[in-house]
Amino acid sequence: MPLTILQQQYSTCTKCPALCKSRTQVVFGSGNHNSKILLVGEAPGAEEDKQGIPFCGASGKVLSELLNSVGLSREEVFITNTILCRPENNRNPEKEEVENCRERLDKVIEIMQPAVIVTIGNFATERILGKKGITSLRGKVFPTVIAGREVKVVPVIHPANYLYNGRNPEIFAQMKKDFETIASVIQEKRKQRGLEEF
Repeated sequence: MPLTILQQQYSTCTKCPALCKSRTQVVFGSGNHNSKILLVGEAPGAEEDKQGIPFCGASGKVLSELLNSVGLSREEVFITNTILCRPENNRNPEKEEVENCRERLDKVIEIMQPAVIVTIGNFATERILGKKGITSLRGKVFPTVIAGREVKVVPVIHPANYLYNGRNPEIFAQMKKDFETIASVIQEKRKQRGLEEF
C-alpha cells in the first residue's frame, strides 16, 4: 500500500476526541515517500496544524539547517510525527493518544522500510526505542529490529529545546554533531545497500 492511501485513510481519523477538537487538520507527513531516511517528531504545532506540513515553523527552520549542514534536504527524507494532530495549547501528547497513533506509525515504517530512523525529542524516542532520557540517548546509534528488519535509530534533541533555551550555541553544536553521526550512518548504509535505495 502506498503512503498516499494511508494518508487518505487517516485524513479523517477520529480516534482521539480531544485532538479532533483542537486540530485544524491531520498533519500526515512530508518529503520523499521512497526515502530510506525517516524522521519522527512529537506532534504538530500551531504552524504545522495551519499548513498541514510537519516542522514548517521555527523548529522546522532549525531542522532544515541541521539537515543542510550534512548535505541533506527535506526533499530527500520523509518527516512525520508520533501523533498526527495538534494537542490544544501545544501540550504534551497523552499516552492514549500515542497509542491511538501507534498502528499508523507502524504502517508508515512497514511501507517505507527505512534504513535509518531519526527520533526527534523524548516522545518519538520513547515510542520507537522504548527508552526515556533524550539527553543521555542523543547522538547514539541503536540498531533495532522493526517490522522484521534492522534499522539504525538515532535520537536527537528536539529543535524546540534549542529555541526555548535562547538559541544556546552549545546546544546547536551538540545537535550538529548528532546530525554528523546521522550522515555517517547514512553513508555506511549507502555503501552496504546501494545509492539507488536512498
